[in-house]
Amino acid sequence: MKRINRTTGILFGLAAATTALTGFAVPTASAATPQVTAGCYASSCSGRDPIQMGCNADAYTVESKGSAYGTIELRYSSSCKANWAKISGASNGQLFWVENSSDIQFWNAIGSTGYGDMVDGSVSARACISGAGPCTGWH
Repeated sequence: MKRINRTTGILFGLAAATTALTGFAVPTASAATPQVTAGCYASSCSGRDPIQMGCNADAYTVESKGSAYGTIELRYSSSCKANWAKISGASNGQLFWVENSSDIQFWNAIGSTGYGDMVDGSVSARACISGAGPCTGWH
């Protein structure tokens, strides 16, 4: 039989009594919401891998554009304040990039998919596919 110390027993008793009298349960302690821990922020992310830096944990696609060359996505992480390009449905070796007003990161698709390194997301950025491929808008 597991023994409950007196304080714990009293707290459980109070919670049960409160529930019985009011119909509402007493809130109990719960695990804290995990925080995203990023390895870089804004300009310090330029040229770094978004997955290795943990920036993919809260990332979302700002905009995507499709064409015969593939689909390009402009990705953004608020915890890292950084952007990067992601491509899918492309030909092996298809050139794609992300750019802002002061930096550009070029990459080639490996197989039909890929993603590139980041640029500072505190300024507007866009993602593009080479050839007659599209670019996202500036965000």
